[in-house]
Amino acid sequence: MKKLLVISLVITAMISCEKDDNYRMNVDRDYFPLQIGNQWNFELAGKDSIIDITKINGIEYFEFVNDFGTTSYYRKQDDRIYVKSLSKENTEEMKFDLAANIDETWKYGPGYVTLISRNATISIGDVLIDSCLQFNFHNNNLIDYGSTIWLAPGIGLIQRTCQECFGSSFETLKLETARINNQLIEFK
Repeated sequence: MKKLLVISLVITAMISCEKDDNYRMNVDRDYFPLQIGNQWNFELAGKDSIIDITKINGIEYFEFVNDFGTTSYYRKQDDRIYVKSLSKENTEEMKFDLAANIDETWKYGPGYVTLISRNATISIGDVLIDSCLQFNFHNNNLIDYGSTIWLAPGIGLIQRTCQECFGSSFETLKLETARINNQLIEFK
């Protein structure tokens, strides 16, 4: 009888631990954390901040503002990130498909986005961040124009590239600090 009781306690503990691990895994795998107060501060490019929730045509969006005063509206639904840029009147577009398969492509703006990797590793200083999603953006209206954005689990925006920015032909902008769900993350 004691053996049966011990075995049932061990099985119960294993199931409980498994549920906790799965819960943490889901939280850690949030590739685009949306909460008022979240901020991403990039070298050269400044800070992107979520400042409010705004309802547009009955749909709630998180309002992003950068240091240059540009506002965008983001929302997440079914592992997809949608954005309305520049003004509330613009149509909504899917920017990121977090559940996409590698090499899957979708229309975005005057071009398209392709998921390149589901397991990219980003190095910022001495810190390595793995399991990042890498998205390549292409603009059909510009020759050789493209950019890349990496999203890290639990952090979101972690690194991006920019062509013809800041007086250089190509720049990689890395995250310096982030405030995600009231926690400060520093990479300096």
